[in-house]
Amino acid sequence: MQDHLTLVEILLGKDHYLIDGDMVDRFVRPLTTISVYDAPPYIEGMAKWGEGMIPVINIAPLLGMDRADTKKHRTLIIHKGAVSETEMAVSVDDVFNVRTVLPSDIMPADISACEGMEEYVKGLIRLKIKTDETEEDLLLLYLNLYKMLTDLLRGKIARPAPDFYIWRWDTGIVTS
Repeated sequence: MQDHLTLVEILLGKDHYLIDGDMVDRFVRPLTTISVYDAPPYIEGMAKWGEGMIPVINIAPLLGMDRADTKKHRTLIIHKGAVSETEMAVSVDDVFNVRTVLPSDIMPADISACEGMEEYVKGLIRLKIKTDETEEDLLLLYLNLYKMLTDLLRGKIARPAPDFYIWRWDTGIVTS
């Protein structure tokens, strides 16, 4: 049994959140995307990665948020096989820390604290942040990135695509 979890602290909108770090291969600067016709707002487009193209997902609209007004956006590359047969990219407003926490540190989330995104919250985690002379308590939502991305891929979130094009997640190709 795993004695600790590795979590990544990210910024979405104005708030900090935690996501599972074991899904993330690396953090990179924002990828240049090619728009996909009539894509929902959480699909930023397709980006060249290695020898192929991968989808770039912005999870903020899935949670009912707008992007932060920052020039420091980051992209998380999700491991091949973690969610789909190919790598994926998730766009966030910033990445702050990689943290380790004990599973016992995860508290149940109060429904009022996560209205509209209940199914994507694993719990709350209280972190103690030490600065030079002070210690501050932070309470962060622990998001279920895996569920967000699998629901998206299964079409539970996506609106129906028009008949004249098909979004091909397995190969990362848009065909007409």
